[in-house]
Amino acid sequence: MKSLFAVCTLFLILPGCKTPNATQNTNKLNPVKLDAPLSGDKSLLWQISGKGLQQASYLFGTIHLIDQDRYFLGKNTLKKLQKSQELIMELDMENIDVAELAKSSVLKEGTTVKDYMSDSDYTVLQKFMQDSIGITRYNFENGYAKFKPYYLEQLLFTRYMGQRNESYEINLKKIAQDKNIPVSGLETYEEQLKFLDEIPLENQLRSLISTIKNYQDETQELEKLIQLYTRQDLPGLAKAFEDEQDRNMLEKLLDKRNTNWIPQIRKWVQEKACFFAVGAGHLGGEQGIIQLLRNQGYTVQPVSAD
Repeated sequence: MKSLFAVCTLFLILPGCKTPNATQNTNKLNPVKLDAPLSGDKSLLWQISGKGLQQASYLFGTIHLIDQDRYFLGKNTLKKLQKSQELIMELDMENIDVAELAKSSVLKEGTTVKDYMSDSDYTVLQKFMQDSIGITRYNFENGYAKFKPYYLEQLLFTRYMGQRNESYEINLKKIAQDKNIPVSGLETYEEQLKFLDEIPLENQLRSLISTIKNYQDETQELEKLIQLYTRQDLPGLAKAFEDEQDRNMLEKLLDKRNTNWIPQIRKWVQEKACFFAVGAGHLGGEQGIIQLLRNQGYTVQPVSAD
């Protein structure tokens, strides 16, 4: 799990994401006019064509949080989004029950994370939260300790990222709505939470404690991932995921979800020109969306984001 999953895969729902539905945009279906593909695989923007498609669709790899100074989109990426007929992201951001989400993120009523840990590990956790994250013992024991370990671990990386962050999902959604482009999701928040609930609690706890004990190494790994992303080095990101030792976690949060998304992507691209924006970790590798679409007979090629 750790920094790989904290940054490049699962979209962590942010406050204030409920927005009015966009009116259907007036972009028309145009005959396929393709960009010249790049040589190599170093791009975050990919063109989907072939298999009888009457218009191209595009696939863009995001990172869910990034420092404002390193945020970039690219002129061509913006152009493809603004000319699309629908923006599809990982999550349907128009239908999020915040109350239900909050309920699903906490442990069984009447328990805290302390009930599932050894005294020594809990002491390490509580001390780290106070000394490194700035959460007092009182606030931790009476609030944060009720959260499932996965959410506590994400908090560590979110705090590390600081306050000057940009969210690709929020920004892309705003651009689409300004152009009256509908926004949809490849999965509902209920489905996303189900994947999290499939991760055994003991695995979550083990990952959380490992992250705390190796926090400097984990944040260095996070920085390497961000650098790979800003260089648009998709093969490098794919290799980082392939090197992840927790294969069970990888299958649940990446491979299984990618496979579930392919039938939906196929349906959408047959109907209209779409712009898909998902975590960059979902794109590369043998089980990534690019290869899975190619296996279905589509032509998926890297194009310039700029």
